[in-house]
Amino acid sequence: MTTAHRCAVAAAAVVTAAAGSAQAHKPSDAHLHLAVDGNVVRGRLDAAVRDLDAALTLDTDGDGRITWGELASASGRIDAYVRDHRTVTDGPTPCPLVFGAAAIVDLSDGAYRALSFRAECAGDVREPGVSYRLLFEIDAQHRGLVHVEGQRGGALIVRDGSPVRIATGGDTSFADFVAEGIRHIATGFDHLLFLAALILPVGLIPSRRTAARSSPRGALRDAVVEVLEIVTAFTLAHSITLVVSAVGFLHLPSRLVESAIALSVAAAAANNLLRWVDARWAVAFTLGLLHGFGFSSVLVDLGLPSHALIGALLGFNLGVELGQAGFVAVVLPLLFAIRRTAAYRVLLWGGSAAIVVVAAIWSVQRLLP
Repeated sequence: MTTAHRCAVAAAAVVTAAAGSAQAHKPSDAHLHLAVDGNVVRGRLDAAVRDLDAALTLDTDGDGRITWGELASASGRIDAYVRDHRTVTDGPTPCPLVFGAAAIVDLSDGAYRALSFRAECAGDVREPGVSYRLLFEIDAQHRGLVHVEGQRGGALIVRDGSPVRIATGGDTSFADFVAEGIRHIATGFDHLLFLAALILPVGLIPSRRTAARSSPRGALRDAVVEVLEIVTAFTLAHSITLVVSAVGFLHLPSRLVESAIALSVAAAAANNLLRWVDARWAVAFTLGLLHGFGFSSVLVDLGLPSHALIGALLGFNLGVELGQAGFVAVVLPLLFAIRRTAAYRVLLWGGSAAIVVVAAIWSVQRLLP
C-alpha cells in the first residue's frame, strides 16, 4: 500500500469516527405560539421530545425510546426547566406564568411535547417581550421559532438567550430571509459535503479509460466553467423542489428526506471513485432535487402566510446561493493550486471515500426514531 493510500485510509477513519456524533440536517427547534388579549398573553410551547431528553435525560430505562409514562413522570422537571428558561414580560416586568395541561403533537420531524400556558401582566400588553433560553446550552444551532398572532411575515427566529420584543403587527424583512438562507447553507454540513464531493475532481481532466489516469487540468478557466455548470444545475434543481414543497404541492416525511439527502451525498462522492457519470452537472441536478425538500423544511417551520411566501422564497434562495458561492470561492482556488501534487490525489480519493462513509452513517441515523 502506497503512502498516499495509507493517508487516504487514515483520513477516512478519522472522519468516520467523527460521524458517530453527526446531527441531523434539520435544525433543532422549538415553537412558541403567543396570542395577546389585553393584559393576558396566552401561549403554547412545542419542544421536541428528543431535545428535552438531551437536556433532562427522560429515557430513564435507557432503551432508546421515550414513553408517555417517562414523559409524565418527568413533567415536573420539564415544567421547571421551561419556567427557568423562558419568560414573558410587559416592559421590564415579568408576567407570572401559569401552566396548563401538556400533550404530544406530531410535527414533520417527530414527536413534540406541547405545553400551554397563560401569562397575566399588570397592564395591557402592546409589544410583549420574550426571553427564550431553552436548549442553547446543549445545541448552539438550536433556534426558537416565535409565532405571534397578527405577525404578518412568519415566525421570529431566536438564536440565543437575548431578550426580544415583538411587534404584533410587524413583518419579517427580505434581508432576514437572505440571512436565514446563508446561515442554513453555512451550518448544513450535508449540503456542503455534497458540493465538496462534486467539485473535488475539478483539478483533473477526466480520462475516458479510468479515473486513476486522469491528468491535471491546465487552465483555471476550464475549472471555473465546470464548477459553474455544477452549481447552476444544483441551484435549478433545489429551487424547483424548494418551491414545490414550500407552497404545499408535495410534502415528504422529514425523516425520509433527510436520509435521502445523506444518501445523495454518498452517491456524489462514490461517483468520484467509480466514475459512473462523467457529467457531474447531471449528478448535481438529479440529486439536487432532494436537497430542495430539505431547504423547504426551514421555511415551512416559519409558518409563512401566503402573501409573504414569494418574498421568503426569493430571499431564502438568494441566501443559499450566496452561501454556496462563498464556499466555492474558498475551495476552488485551493483545489486548483494543489492539483499537480500527491496531496491532491490523497484528498480526492481519501476525501471521497470518507464522505461516502460519513454520509452512509448519517443516512442510517436519520432513519432511526
